[in-house]
Amino acid sequence: MIPLLGMAARNKSTISILVALVCFALASPVVKLLGETGGEVGNAISFCNLLFIGNLLAGIMVLVSFGAKGIVKELVSFKPKQYLILLVCIVIAALYPGLIYTALESTTVTNVVMLSRFESILYGLLAWVVFRNVLNRNELIGFGIIGAGVLSIVYIKEMYMFRNGDMVVLMAAAVEAVAIVVSKETLKFCSLRTFLFVRNFFSAIAFFVIAIQLYGAHHFAEAFHPKLWLLMAIYSVVIIILGQFMWYRGIKSASSDVVSNLTMITPFLTLAFAFLLLGETPDLYESIAIAVILTGMIVAKIKVKGKDETVTQVDKSLSGG
Repeated sequence: MIPLLGMAARNKSTISILVALVCFALASPVVKLLGETGGEVGNAISFCNLLFIGNLLAGIMVLVSFGAKGIVKELVSFKPKQYLILLVCIVIAALYPGLIYTALESTTVTNVVMLSRFESILYGLLAWVVFRNVLNRNELIGFGIIGAGVLSIVYIKEMYMFRNGDMVVLMAAAVEAVAIVVSKETLKFCSLRTFLFVRNFFSAIAFFVIAIQLYGAHHFAEAFHPKLWLLMAIYSVVIIILGQFMWYRGIKSASSDVVSNLTMITPFLTLAFAFLLLGETPDLYESIAIAVILTGMIVAKIKVKGKDETVTQVDKSLSGG
């Protein structure tokens, strides 16, 4: 009975993560579609405006939906160490999109999509070091194929060089890998509703302050268009809240290797939605990157003869088992 319950829990967490990844993959194509078809509002749809308004509204909606009293009561009950972990979550949530935005100033969206796959690789290696999660030989080879392949493709694509933005994307991938680890730790003492409120509401404010310091107040000149807030309210519910809720519910009980493997499919989903919604087809480099990532994933999933792949004790503790 217990093994069956464990299998059901794993399947449930996998489905949650997949739903979340679909939501995340929809984000960029939907934003571009809104920008192209939004009329006067379309001009106000930018990365910074989307992040600030979307996350702020997501935090407010979580507060209204689950009740402010319960969330505030939980927040004041935390210990100093727990507040520190929450603060790290807020800083990372504001830092990651800031890095991606900075990277896009000196590199291409294609490079961001490809190099962001290092998030999964770095998380897998980080889980190996921090959680003592078992990685077999083929998983390491698979990670190596993906990492070396993606770097080589970007290097050749950029005429045998790496742009400054490419290096920033790698930094962002490292930040996001750390974010998953920190989120797992946070969800051990913090309810999902409180976590989603804190992460969205306070990270939106933090990002707003940081962006103004870096780029000036004029950067958000179009951010307070009334119709934009209505549009972002719908976007927040469908993309941000649903995506984050399913993501954090999934990673709370999923093992590290499952999370790492599943996040590898993100570029495939993004390209698929870009084709369906925008009519965009993968270019040569994107096609090669897809082939490389698929090859690495297949190699990583090949069983090592004579060895069982089991979840480590640390992984079980993270999943609440």
